[in-house]
Amino acid sequence: MNRNLTALAAREFDVVVVGGGVTGAAITWDATQRGLSAALVERDDFGAATSANSLKVIHGGIRYLQHLDVVRVRESCRERSAWLRIAPHLTRPIPVLVPTFGHGMRGPEALGAAFTLLQLLTLDRNRGLPNPERQIPRARLISKREALERCPVIEGPGLNGAGLFWDGQLTNPPRLVWELVRTAGRAGAEAANHCEVRGFLRRGGRVEGVTVFDTLGNDTFDIRGRVVINAAGPFAEQLYVRAGLRPSRDVPLSRDMALVIRRPLVRGQALAMQTAYRDPDAFLSRGARHLFIMPWRDVTLIGVNSIVYPGDPYALSPTEAEVEEFVREIDQAVPSWGLTASDVAMVYAGLLPIGSGTLRNANVSFGKRPYLADNVRTDNLEGLITAIANRYTIARGLGERAVDMAFQKLGRQAPACRTEVTPLLGGEFPGMDALVNEARSGRNGGLTPDQRERLARVYGSSWSEVARLVDQDSSLGGTLGSTSTLKVEVAQAVRHEMAATLADCVFSRTELGTAGDPGDDALAACAAVAARELGWGPERTEAELSAVRSRFRVGTPV
Repeated sequence: MNRNLTALAAREFDVVVVGGGVTGAAITWDATQRGLSAALVERDDFGAATSANSLKVIHGGIRYLQHLDVVRVRESCRERSAWLRIAPHLTRPIPVLVPTFGHGMRGPEALGAAFTLLQLLTLDRNRGLPNPERQIPRARLISKREALERCPVIEGPGLNGAGLFWDGQLTNPPRLVWELVRTAGRAGAEAANHCEVRGFLRRGGRVEGVTVFDTLGNDTFDIRGRVVINAAGPFAEQLYVRAGLRPSRDVPLSRDMALVIRRPLVRGQALAMQTAYRDPDAFLSRGARHLFIMPWRDVTLIGVNSIVYPGDPYALSPTEAEVEEFVREIDQAVPSWGLTASDVAMVYAGLLPIGSGTLRNANVSFGKRPYLADNVRTDNLEGLITAIANRYTIARGLGERAVDMAFQKLGRQAPACRTEVTPLLGGEFPGMDALVNEARSGRNGGLTPDQRERLARVYGSSWSEVARLVDQDSSLGGTLGSTSTLKVEVAQAVRHEMAATLADCVFSRTELGTAGDPGDDALAACAAVAARELGWGPERTEAELSAVRSRFRVGTPV
């Protein structure tokens, strides 16, 4: 799929989508699948902002039981199943251990009752998931002995067992966004990254398109559309402010932060441990909020730390003091790990819409629903829709509703949405074990069985398309430094996946820099492949390397 600005400017589309995160990509895919012509533009790279800066969890709804919010439990369960179904190479079930203490709200009786209710509300959680490796098992209580065998660090006064439930995990969120974009492109959509919307084309009280600045080519052009959907996430309202459509933002935002810890603190399952902060919306609370400690690749993800963020969304930059405070919070929850700020390999920070909260006590009340609005009601502007997700999990479902609204505004009957059951490109295979066996037994002179397995796990059923590049150029068969990321992944990113900067290659299309700094050798090797593919000279290559290295420093805007 190529970046074709001429095609974007040459026609009027049924739908123009602003924002290439998971919501915008899902909207574009749904629109094209239902027969609409669609264009998608993203100011940075696809999935590089809020969608990338998360805890990598596809929530199944258990967290909403304490809010007595059955609607959100059911919605989350449905959407988790959808992601496990349509992107099996980029999602997986993961068990989560919740220690129990005493016999009150933190005891096994209360948690067991919650598990029973969860079972009743999610009986259909595995519908359409015939492969057992994709299914979500029933939550259950386990003994103290089994709990300590699984995770010895939970030992403490009053420990009498644990609960075990399963959720979904994203192995590579930006990659999943790209697969949405790629699948939409295969269905006929036009898309371009590094294209910033600077204004809206208006005729009277109607929006008829957007004015776009190409940040790579330093050029401005217009994209015309019958309906414009603003899916720019936390930047959506700021875009209205910058375009003069609103005097200020109305929806408050939370800065959510997760930390990548260099060492693998948990293995085989995630761990939920309580912190000092409470959830102000909870009706049935087990006490303080939980930290979620997730095994991810060979490191650990811990989150989420949330505070109200009143500033410019484009200037989000977690400070060293905020990171150190969060590390202290983690250390209080699990002191045996002895974590310090030096253990932090990378900081993930994104913005989400919230209901209320204060900076003083950090007790953020999260928005209970994604935001979907027809702007004729909010701004007296026809032809404009705003869609903001409050969780990665529900982005597909929000996209479905946004496309339904677009059909209404176009005055056309909406065909049934099929994105809940249609595999993305790369997701068309019966099971990961079978796919891995196929890849390992394949024949490719420039790749080892382990490297072919890696391609299968990253690209799913499209792995052989990438491996074919090594058949054509054996120099692409090596790894980047001492990492497992292959040179061919960079070539694939540039040639076929719209990667235009080194950051696109390092943080979005490959896994190279997503768990922390991979080292100078790996970055230099990645830059060498990108430079050869894109025709960079030494000066441009060094500038790209400097920009990427700065992303690993705390205090750099994300």
